[in-house]
Amino acid sequence: MKKFFSLLLFAAAAFGLQNVYAQKASELKYYDVKQLIAEGNAVMIGQAEKPQNDSCYYYRLPDKLKGVVRKELWDLGCDGAGIAIRFSTDAQCIGAKWTLTYNFGMSHMAYTGIKGMDLYVLDKGKDWKFAGTAFPNGKNSINTFVKKMYGGKKEYMIYLPLYDGVENMEIGIDSTASIYAPAGSLVENKLPILIYGTSITQGGCVSRPGMAYPSIISRKLDRPVINLGFSGNGRMDGNMADWIKTIPVSAIVLDCLPNCTYNTTRDSSDYFIGWIAYSNPGVPVYLVNNFEYPQQFILPGNNDDMVKENILIRDIYKRLRKHGTTIKDPVSGEEIKTGPLKNLKFIDVSKEKGIGNEDTVDGNHMTDLGTVHFSKRLLKHLK
Repeated sequence: MKKFFSLLLFAAAAFGLQNVYAQKASELKYYDVKQLIAEGNAVMIGQAEKPQNDSCYYYRLPDKLKGVVRKELWDLGCDGAGIAIRFSTDAQCIGAKWTLTYNFGMSHMAYTGIKGMDLYVLDKGKDWKFAGTAFPNGKNSINTFVKKMYGGKKEYMIYLPLYDGVENMEIGIDSTASIYAPAGSLVENKLPILIYGTSITQGGCVSRPGMAYPSIISRKLDRPVINLGFSGNGRMDGNMADWIKTIPVSAIVLDCLPNCTYNTTRDSSDYFIGWIAYSNPGVPVYLVNNFEYPQQFILPGNNDDMVKENILIRDIYKRLRKHGTTIKDPVSGEEIKTGPLKNLKFIDVSKEKGIGNEDTVDGNHMTDLGTVHFSKRLLKHLK
């Protein structure tokens, strides 16, 4: 009789385990992320400023900038690039439900990167490792990241889509598990690094959100990174400088030359770079030049433009660092002489110092391999 009950208990346990393992996304128990954050059981990182308007909850730009910045900037600021949700759970299966803003698509980038989500797990309290990707399957998406895990309480991080926005989001776990407050070091009071740039910064054209180079840097340094990459629109807008200069950060990286013409760089740098550097005297502000595109050696016009712009930004850097500039305060109208901007730094990513010959999708937007190589180059300066 005892043996019979032992077998019965074993069979019941095996059935229960199989039931957990067999769970589909639709069978998970879901928790609204806003509620989890309000209760202290999740933390959102990667935003420069917390939104005041609930409809902008998962956006990169705060609602106060709507109607202030160009419409193209605002629309791109609704994308989730670099934003991540931190939490702990003892789940064996993790999934997500999310409602997209645009349900956007591009021919040269995987949908998993544009509008999917990534899950990372903290291994041994120090190394972030990839755990799974939730594939998008419509404007209202639902999918699992990973199934059949060992279980046990661990720290996790979900990256939001790179080229689409999120209106609502829920985290799903198996019914026997719970979600707890995160305790990893990224939640501690560490000032973030801010990276302003182009589509390359935003994440074009990696296969999944966690492979954007600002997110790689964030995991390597165990520090939040604010991704202010705007596809085709990293053009040194003055009103973006007015906002960026107010954000408390530990370092600023300006990687926007691929979106700037020679004339834009010449005419906008003093205000954009000077205003940000002057307003943050104790913060290093890194200027990044153009990396050399793989096919640049066979495109004379493209090559000439890149060489000219790289010479120009180097000269601007030297002048601003040695002499500074004069800025007209947009609010008071006061003329401000900055003096030498000694907190300016320069990162040369031209030629072999940036990316390799096989590192792009289309000659300029990076693959996952490209972002790994590029982030290594920047990390030499940011460590």
